Amino acid sequence: MVVDRTKYMDASEVKQLMAVTEARAIVDLRKGRVAGVLAWMVVDLALATGLRVSELAAIQIKDIDLKRGFIKVRRRKRKKKIIDSLAVSPELIKHIKEYIGDRMNGKLFIGERGDLTRYGLQQIWKSAVRRASLPKELSIHSARHTMAVHLLRKTGNLRQVQKQLGHASPATTANMYADISFEDMQNGVTGLYQ
Repeated sequence: MVVDRTKYMDASEVKQLMAVTEARAIVDLRKGRVAGVLAWMVVDLALATGLRVSELAAIQIKDIDLKRGFIKVRRRKRKKKIIDSLAVSPELIKHIKEYIGDRMNGKLFIGERGDLTRYGLQQIWKSAVRRASLPKELSIHSARHTMAVHLLRKTGNLRQVQKQLGHASPATTANMYADISFEDMQNGVTGLYQ
């Protein structure tokens, strides 16, 4: 089984989405608008962590340890509610600090009408993908697949990918990501007989 290319973004698509979304955030910030700033945080956090949309929607500001660089994530494993500590990069911590400002509590993602739901986050993601002129099939869940494919390619550590994604069984992670990516297949056949 090959990791389905329609379910994740390659590095150039990630860069395009990040650049377009960040640029909009900068413009909106200068004009006193929050939509672009919110979209930039949603896109950055989704791609940097690989969290499920329900996990993103549940994040409280108190769940983020800015000093030690982790987020407490509420997950369900084998029908039990657990809390995992998810390591995050210093760059993401810096972005989160800027985003939350002096807010000390409440949900991380708040819209004009209150706390954002899974649906609200999905709509923000779809809008960002559309603005970046990327395929509309790229749902917010594709950020999870994208993160997993790139993390596995970078580290070669399936266990790390399993822990990052919160899979209860390594078999789940292996079945989805331990095979070869489309780009790896393409690179393998390119110039094969030259």
